Order: sequence, then structure tokens, then C-alpha cells
Amino acid sequence: MPEQMIARKKVISTVEQVFNRFGFYPIETPAFEYTDTLTAKCGDEVSKQVFKLEGTKFGLRFDLTVPLSRVVASNTALTKPFKRYCIARVWRYEEPQKGRFREFWQADVDVVGSSSMRADAECLSTAASALKELGFNGFEVRVNNRKILDAVVTQAGVPKEKEFDVFRSLDKLEKREEEGVKQELKDRGIPDDIITKLMDFIKITGSNEEKLELLEGMVGSTEAGRAGIDELKQLIDFFSKYEISGDCEIVIDFSLVRGLDYYTGPIFEIKIPGGNIGSVAGGGRFDKLIELYDAPATPATGISLGLERVIAVMQDREMVETAKTVSKVYVAPVKPEFYDYALKVVDFFRKSGVAAETDLMERSLRKQLDYANSMGIPFVAVVGAKEQKEEGVMLRDFESGEERLVSLEEALAKLSS
Repeated sequence: MPEQMIARKKVISTVEQVFNRFGFYPIETPAFEYTDTLTAKCGDEVSKQVFKLEGTKFGLRFDLTVPLSRVVASNTALTKPFKRYCIARVWRYEEPQKGRFREFWQADVDVVGSSSMRADAECLSTAASALKELGFNGFEVRVNNRKILDAVVTQAGVPKEKEFDVFRSLDKLEKREEEGVKQELKDRGIPDDIITKLMDFIKITGSNEEKLELLEGMVGSTEAGRAGIDELKQLIDFFSKYEISGDCEIVIDFSLVRGLDYYTGPIFEIKIPGGNIGSVAGGGRFDKLIELYDAPATPATGISLGLERVIAVMQDREMVETAKTVSKVYVAPVKPEFYDYALKVVDFFRKSGVAAETDLMERSLRKQLDYANSMGIPFVAVVGAKEQKEEGVMLRDFESGEERLVSLEEALAKLSS
């Protein structure tokens, strides 16, 4: 409804402005993709959530990353880095709940073509800056690395063919808590001793430096472990150079897994303290996804803001102003014979960039004023014989109650201030 949409559009506009300031540029992809494209690397559980169009080889996109990969694979001559953003609807067949719907909006930024952790830090800082611009502060940026997870599960003795099953289970830790995840791992055939090792790992606490030091002793001697540790260090270092890092805390969190199969390196989420809604942003590096679509190997990384969750938290905290209309002024003809002049005044305001409306119901002046007041329109410009003769309006400020006869130019100056 209008009140909700006006608030949503303000949020989307703010996010888009930040994306533009960081030098990302927009693309748009179709709502549907080939089913094979959608399910190539999303994992069994997400595959079950894809809305498939019956009798066709198409399905609705479940995120904005897979369509991006197809676009890049189809346009291999793109200048790199390719920095894109996309703000659009996606669909997942799952049980609706607060901040989670079957149709919802995501706002993505991605950098394609760079294997440097500079690109990951750029995406993280862009998303964090968008949240700050919306009025959030003190939020938590959680980071981990899929290479580290690979090294840990290998060292713990998880069979190669069950690694992603383990990741998928660990990704549910926040929803199902430790005992629920342990039981799911057992159901997947993971022995108790391996489950104990995995749980000990994800519960490691301490400062980022202490966690990295412990990690060095655990998997620092392995190729994947060493690479993951180096990437985490670089990511944290690059992110700390951005001004936004002073408004949030970056935390290494080994329980952060992210269930999609296409992540290959750093993974990250952003949480709002006291939001009670899970993460509001998430993403990571997907260096091997684009090549699945018959393209050369192309490094890529990105992050997605979940707009439904962001807006839900903002509504809970009354951070979003509600309005029934975007109109700044209502032009009210005193009698029907002054309607032509009212249209002239409305045209003047609209051409000057001021949202304006006038009577379409042939109402009395009193009913027009009641309408404007009920809609929350801040100003009314009453027009009658005197106003028409002097080419002005009787401008009334509903908030202060002030009313005076002014020229059209004076009215415009007041409305634009």
C-alpha cells in the first residue's frame, strides 16, 4: 500500500545512492532463468526452494548472483573489474516468517574480475555504508573463509563426498542451535568424534588475533588453511582502511558457513545488534561459479542486502517515516469556476519539481481541506478570484497554521525550502 511503498522506496533510493557513490553500475536480469542454470551450484536444499515453471525448462531466480554469472559468461569481453549492482525481486519456496517471504527484494553489489581481497573489502564497506546511511550503527560484520572450513573438515576426517552436507548442517546453527545441528550431522552419517571436533572448532572464542593464532596451529600447515588465513588477514586489513570500519565491528566467526555451494573463499554477513532477525546482509567470494556456464575461469565476489529484513528492523525501531502521499502541496479552487486557474498553478508547481495535486472530485473547499489534511499534505494553495487576478495563491502551512497571499514564485520558494 502507498504508506508502505513510500517508505520502501526511500530505503531503496538511499541504498542505490550509496551503490552509485562507490562506483557500482546497474544491470537488470530476467525474473526467470533456465532451471539448469539456477541449480548448477546452489545445493540440494536451495534447489528445492526454486519455483519451477511447470512444463518448461525455466524457474524463477532465487538470488541475483546466479543470473550475474550467466551475464558475465555471455559477455566475456566486459571491461574488468566489472562492478555491478542490482536491486530486484527474488523468489524462494519456503515458510514465510518475519523478514522472510517467498517473494522478496535483494540489493546486491559484486566485483567481477579481481582475485584481490581489495574487491571483497570494497563490497563489504559498500554494504556497511548503505546500512549506516539508513541510520544503523554499531552493527557487526562477521567473516570466515570457505578454504579454512575445507581444511578443518578434511583434518577432522569428514569424507570428501559429505563435506557440503556438513557445511549445510553447520549453516543452520543459528536456527536449530547446537543440539539440533549435532543430530542432523548424525543423521547424515557423521561419527560422534568428528562432530565433537567440528563443534570445538566453530565455538572458538577470543579476539581476531587470538582466533587466527589458534587457527595457525590447527590448519596453518595445509595449503587450503594457509590460503584462507592469509585471505582473512588481508580482508580485515583492507576493510580497516575504510572510514566505515569505525562504525562497526569486524569479527572472525568460525560458525559462519553460508549454505550455498558456490562460495570459494571469504564469506561474510552483517548483523544488527538486537535486530532479532538474523543477518541483514550476506555474501562471499565465488571464483568458480562463472566458469560453470561455459566461460573462462573468472574471480568474483559480492554481498547482498536483504531489504525485507532491513526494513523490518527499521519499522520495529521506528526509523522509517510513514507518509500517505509524496505531494507537497494541494491546490484548492474555492469554486468550480476557478478550476482552470488551479490547473495552471498545479502545472507551474509540477514543472518546477514540486509534487502537487488538485481537486478531481468536484468537492467543496471544506472537503478539499479535510482531504489534504487527512493525507498529510503539508501545504494547501487556495485559489479564488483575488488569487487569480494577482496570479498568486493563498498559501496555508498546515503545521504552523500560517496563511498568506503570495505570488507563485514566492510559493515555490517556500515549498522548495
